[in-house]
Amino acid sequence: MTELLNSLLQIALLRRNPSALPASVALLVVLAAAYAGSSALQSWMLHGGDRLLARTATDLGLTLAMFWLVLAVTRRGYRYRQTISAVLGAAALMTPLIVLLLALKDPAAVSYPVALLAWAGSVGVIVWFTLIVAHILRSALEVGFVTSVAIALTYLIASAAVLKRLFPESA
Repeated sequence: MTELLNSLLQIALLRRNPSALPASVALLVVLAAAYAGSSALQSWMLHGGDRLLARTATDLGLTLAMFWLVLAVTRRGYRYRQTISAVLGAAALMTPLIVLLLALKDPAAVSYPVALLAWAGSVGVIVWFTLIVAHILRSALEVGFVTSVAIALTYLIASAAVLKRLFPESA
């Protein structure tokens, strides 16, 4: 277990690629559950209990489907388990930092320095996660860095757009 966490941390720090992980269905299921838990917690902090299960299932389903599609189109489907495990695991590892930033939401409403810290932290997390996904995709697809960043940004923007469309903010 320690080796797995170390491998995920090294992937999140852009030092190792998804091939460091086993292509295990059991690992994929565990990391998908961790990702779903992370997604549910973040969704609860942002939206309360409003369609929590549906938001979580949709987020997980979009992530699984988008990476499967990219790998299938590029004929690298055999790398799916390791690639998606790396993405799900890295996202789950970032949860404590994201939760901390989300916890600053209320204090940020009354304090400009806290708001600035929360904003800068959020931008940093988004950029870092984009780089992690790009790093994973660069290795999985054997493409250049710019191409992998473009695919990662497309995934993140498309995922956010679909979630926003399916679950609009209540008035």
